[in-house]
Amino acid sequence: MEYILLGSILLLLFILSKSKSAKKKKRKRHEVLSQPEDKIQQKGRIGEMVVQDILSRLGNEYIGFHDIMIQGNNGNTAQIDHIVFSPYGIFVIETKAYSGYIKGYEGAKNWVQFLKKQKRYEFYNPIKQNEQHIKALRTVLNDSASMLPIVSIIVFVGTKSIEVEATRAIVIRESELLTVIRNHVNEKLTMQQTYEMVDVLQKMNIISETMREQHIKDIQKRGEQVENGICPNCGGALVERIGKYGVFFGCSGYPRCKFKVSAKHNKEAIKS
Repeated sequence: MEYILLGSILLLLFILSKSKSAKKKKRKRHEVLSQPEDKIQQKGRIGEMVVQDILSRLGNEYIGFHDIMIQGNNGNTAQIDHIVFSPYGIFVIETKAYSGYIKGYEGAKNWVQFLKKQKRYEFYNPIKQNEQHIKALRTVLNDSASMLPIVSIIVFVGTKSIEVEATRAIVIRESELLTVIRNHVNEKLTMQQTYEMVDVLQKMNIISETMREQHIKDIQKRGEQVENGICPNCGGALVERIGKYGVFFGCSGYPRCKFKVSAKHNKEAIKS
């Protein structure tokens, strides 16, 4: 009898442990994580170098700039990975060095990176990020680019596959970059006009290490404010709201201040 009772207890404990393990695995399957910031930055630098090398293979009529920092009309700075000027248009390129499988759509606040072992990482929608860069670039170029379409390109380096619905930007892997740029064959500018815009950008590019360090500090500060429930634009309180795409936090000063952030934001969500 004692052996039967002991066996029953051991069997019950085994079943309970399996049940807990299954629940834990199920929870982990749906868990969305954030990658360490230093790891993101290190991969990002490598990705930018890869794209810079690819762009160097374009002809002499293409003039490329890398790691550009400019100041928009709102006083905020924007750091742009790559800008290519040519008679066929201006190409503003945002680089993301992410492995695995990428899924998203242009209206979403965040996209998702899927890796092995059911790991998922959210990151801020790079189309929205690049639109802010283009807005700042138009401000700097002023009348020169007011009527010129600027092509927004999002390049993923080291990514296996991308499932993204987008019309406002071209979302590709690095192997497609040269083809995409060279497919623009209609001349929109003379070489003289191209050189004039290049000259403007060279003058407006911020090379001061102090200002670049301040740019990073500003991003970190905005992230800390959001974490603490403070609107980084006006200092108001962030309140929880429910929108078309789920829960988000918006400024209590709405509609005067339209700042909002996803409930599952990470530090990239407030990048310029």
